Amino acid sequence: MRSALAALALLLLGGCGASPPPPTSQVGPPTSPRYVIGGDSRDDASHVLPWAFRQARARGASGFFFLGDMELTPELDAHFANELPLLDPVPFYPALGNHEVRVFGFVPLGKERAERAFKDRFLGTARTPITSSIEGKVVYSVDVPGGLHFIALDNVSQTGFGSAQLAWLGLDLENARQDPKVRHILVGMHKPLAHNGVSTHGMDSDGAQAIADSDAALTLLQKYKVDLLVASHVHEYAHFSQGGIDGYITGGLGAPLDRSGADHAFHHFLQLDLTDDAIHVTVVRFDGQASYGEEGSE
Repeated sequence: MRSALAALALLLLGGCGASPPPPTSQVGPPTSPRYVIGGDSRDDASHVLPWAFRQARARGASGFFFLGDMELTPELDAHFANELPLLDPVPFYPALGNHEVRVFGFVPLGKERAERAFKDRFLGTARTPITSSIEGKVVYSVDVPGGLHFIALDNVSQTGFGSAQLAWLGLDLENARQDPKVRHILVGMHKPLAHNGVSTHGMDSDGAQAIADSDAALTLLQKYKVDLLVASHVHEYAHFSQGGIDGYITGGLGAPLDRSGADHAFHHFLQLDLTDDAIHVTVVRFDGQASYGEEGSE
């Protein structure tokens, strides 16, 4: 059955006749630590992901934060891994997406095995020298140049976050705020928190427990004055404020775009430039051919 699903996934990926990616633009070296962040590269018929990897290198990024949904189904994640050398030597920090642990994003067939395979393939490597902070999960934090503390959360392999992850999050945030070397805290996850005011295609749609966990997480992010909250899952761009925290949805690394209008539905990544007192965010658009899907597609 798995081989049949993989074959079907390859057909759905398409890509035949797609426009070639635009050339990498020449960008000067950054004057402060710089990072690239985005998510949702599945079904990348326009080849947005390799463009983004090359752009991260050209722009002198100190790291690439990926917010989940590498491929349509977990069995194709090896294809994503084969593109990662385009990013070298930029470090790569992934969060888990629903398409990493569920066949076609919604069938929970072999979820535990898929999550273990993801950890074995993408964590604990020279490119990503980190391990998960919770057994059996892809949850971690890392301190990177510029005084940035990045936290990767998992809200896709179970309903909500779960009590263990919320307890870990509170402790990690407390420790980060007590560390004089930490100037900024960035929290990334695949699904946007509930009640974000932009889209209900996130933790809102996962039921009462997920919404309660989302509210509990937001309380912690507010308490410890998180600087930036970023998610993907919704295949578009959006900028908003949630609970007084600056937030972005950035699901534009190649997945079929939502029909949310030209101001939101475009392929892109976010560039983060750090100073001592702020994270400056630039939207970097992809100029290749866009492929539209249904609104709210996972």
